[in-house]
Amino acid sequence: MPLISLSTLIRRSCTPRGLGAVAVLVAVSSTACIPGIPLGNQPAATNTDQARPSSSSSNSNSIRIGKVVRGDLNGILNFTAPIQSKGEVLVVPRVIARVDSLSVDVGARVRAGDVLAELDHTQLDQEVLAAQAAQASAEARLAQLQAGPKPEVLAAAQANLKAAQARVNALQSARDNADIATLDQRVKDARAALDQAEAALEPDPQAVGQAEASANDAHTKLAQLQADPTKANDKTVMDAARSDVQKADAALAAAKVVHGTQAAADRARLDLQDAQQAQLLARLSTTAFDLDQARALLDVADAQVKLASAPASPEELKAAQTTVEEAFAQAELSRSRAKDATITAPITGTVAEIKSGVGSTVGPSASMLTLIPPDMQVVVSADESQLSQLQVGQSVSLSVESFAKDAFNGTVKAIAPVLDPRTHSVAIQIDVPDPQGKLKPGMFAQLAIQTGQLSGALIVPKEAILRIGSVDPTAPAQNVVYSVAESRVHKQTVALGATDGKNVEIVQGLQEGVDVVLNPRPDFLEGELISAT
Repeated sequence: MPLISLSTLIRRSCTPRGLGAVAVLVAVSSTACIPGIPLGNQPAATNTDQARPSSSSSNSNSIRIGKVVRGDLNGILNFTAPIQSKGEVLVVPRVIARVDSLSVDVGARVRAGDVLAELDHTQLDQEVLAAQAAQASAEARLAQLQAGPKPEVLAAAQANLKAAQARVNALQSARDNADIATLDQRVKDARAALDQAEAALEPDPQAVGQAEASANDAHTKLAQLQADPTKANDKTVMDAARSDVQKADAALAAAKVVHGTQAAADRARLDLQDAQQAQLLARLSTTAFDLDQARALLDVADAQVKLASAPASPEELKAAQTTVEEAFAQAELSRSRAKDATITAPITGTVAEIKSGVGSTVGPSASMLTLIPPDMQVVVSADESQLSQLQVGQSVSLSVESFAKDAFNGTVKAIAPVLDPRTHSVAIQIDVPDPQGKLKPGMFAQLAIQTGQLSGALIVPKEAILRIGSVDPTAPAQNVVYSVAESRVHKQTVALGATDGKNVEIVQGLQEGVDVVLNPRPDFLEGELISAT
């Protein structure tokens, strides 16, 4: 059973039921009921070995002694620590855009997938359309290669080849049969013939002028004869004058008649063009460059025909397929970026902070909202001696001043693998579910970790343990108990186990039945003689 202090036991011994319990403890201080009891075979004090009284003559500071006994422990470790959120989630936009709307406020509780904000996606929608068009073009190109040569493309390539061949033949022939002087004369004659044919399309101005002058003279002469009375009645003279007028008018009409045709002019024009083309070819063919250039164009046209008539190679098909895949990936990326304009909650939690408002421009360089998970956690520092009592999965009771009537439960989630070298303590993470959202980061909580029940443990009151630092600052502190033998105290270094907050399990360093000081002082000397005041 747990150890009971002597003063408490003596108070109980004032009754008949309590007298039998006095044998369990050895008193070193007097009470109102029972006089002081000597400690074992305590020798009388001498001048050279005077017993040192306690530091105060009052009963409250009297040295109390008890025994190490066996009993049951319902282990509880108590801690006080602030509540923390289980991290925080920064909501960072993946695209640069203007904030069009916000759907939440600070403190709002959201579920994973809920819409938090909408960004302007006009430009992103245009990028999607452009990417889809590029994908369609790549797919059409692949389909064309897979279908083989197109008849219209082959026909166009063959026509180009034929024209290129004719060009080479003409240059080669002109070069072989070039007579520049003859060709020049041919151009000259063709131009003269064209001038004559074009002139024949209009009346001869000179001939018309002469005919008009002759006709005017004839009309003038006839008018003069008709005005002369002496000749107006001369029939022979008058008939001759009238005949001259008729002939002159007929000559004028004949002068105004067009003798040429448009067809003749067109033929003359074509003859001139042929002559000029032959002249140009002859002159161009006099240089090897022109012929070589024409032959190069012929080779290109021939290659185009072969390319148009040949099926696509495996390499071309593979390249086209790769282009299609790249276009598809780009389209998917564009669609994904467009979806990223809708900001959704990555986790279920609470909006802790809103950093960007409507109208501001956001991007991947900074977060726009902060979310915290719904469940809280507490991190406590456990002493090295308590480490053996702790394990992952242990139940934890938790209370906070803000909700004094509410009980919260948690679980030991993790135990740090290393100790703090300065304090020789270990960090314990405790997860605390909070479905109602009452707990807030920064609240101080009282925690009790249930370490389990231990039967038949070797125990002493917690107050009998002194924790004494080592002379070496790098060495851990020691747990010390002062045992009593023959009225003298002896320092015992012990290893501790479980505790229920009042009693502590002794794992190593003491045996059952040993007398120990229940209220030890740090200034005890090894072997110091103690006595009641």
